[in-house]
Amino acid sequence: MIKVELDINSGKPNPRWKLTPGDEAQLHGLIAAAPRAAVAEIENHSEYRGFVAQLSDEETLRVHRGVMEIARGDQRSYRTDDDRAVERWLLATGRPSLEPGDYQTVVAALWD
Repeated sequence: MIKVELDINSGKPNPRWKLTPGDEAQLHGLIAAAPRAAVAEIENHSEYRGFVAQLSDEETLRVHRGVMEIARGDQRSYRTDDDRAVERWLLATGRPSLEPGDYQTVVAALWD
């Protein structure tokens, strides 16, 4: 089961939720369809710092500002999310779990 966390500097614990099996398959498809990218740095200088998804015991996805970082142990690979579709999709899956203020912060960051 994939667990997702919204990484947001709100002074409260980061919101977390689990994806449904159908959503899990869709997320894997979105990742697989994204173009590979060179090494990239994910910047976290704002209140919204992206999403973190625990894909498996060994694999974590972090997505922020159009960059996807997939970590497997000490190895990293990168993909692009140029239109931020993965971020927007993750936001939609978590909307029921999010405080209205946190949701609006992410919306403002994604559609700036």
